[in-house]
Amino acid sequence: MQGQLQLQTYIENRCWEADGLTLLSAEAVLPRWEGQGGGRFNRYYQSYAKAFVRYCQRELLPRVTEEYHQAVQSSGALPSYRVELHTTVTLHTDTLLSLFTDSVETGGRRRLVLRRGDTWNLATGYPMEAKTFFPHGGCRKKLLTLAEAQICQEQQRGVSCYDTQYRQTLRTAFNSQNFYLTDRGLCFFYQMYAIAPAAEGIPTFCLPYNGETGPLPPALPETEATPAAEQSPAPPKAGR
Repeated sequence: MQGQLQLQTYIENRCWEADGLTLLSAEAVLPRWEGQGGGRFNRYYQSYAKAFVRYCQRELLPRVTEEYHQAVQSSGALPSYRVELHTTVTLHTDTLLSLFTDSVETGGRRRLVLRRGDTWNLATGYPMEAKTFFPHGGCRKKLLTLAEAQICQEQQRGVSCYDTQYRQTLRTAFNSQNFYLTDRGLCFFYQMYAIAPAAEGIPTFCLPYNGETGPLPPALPETEATPAAEQSPAPPKAGR
């Protein structure tokens, strides 16, 4: 399918100040599609950028401002926060586009990274659900089984550290929207702090493609369901 994908700077180094000092700065680099279905695709990311600014103004800025006033009163270190949205394209075919967008927040007591995964049918301009790639169902079960087995292996080798109750939190924190496609398979992830400490970053698990049981290879699945209604995105929440 003909079209052009660009990474566009929707918000360029926007700053919020107090007494001449920058308390919070923000930047958002998000995708833009020039081609069939581009109208819906671009409205989605325009809404994402607006939601990001609202988060900065209504949630983050009041918190930073309060820290600033407390620091002035106590002669402590003045806060300076930076939050960025950056998109990584993980798979792009003639009919499908898959990517994730990280929100990286620094300057507070802890670094916070939140991820949003999106996979698009470029023919229709609609996002696709993970279950679409599993023709015989069982999407949730297959993904949870993979994650539990991988964590168990890593724990045995001593190469990772997860919550002691990870088997339970894998299920309670599971979100079927947290996925993207690569040339190797379907990758799904958990938000930072959801199932592991910050040292593990964003835990990600990749299920290789399987033309029979799923996930189907990255051509548009024959059994694709009717797309969901268009909706405005909201920034992902920590732990989900």
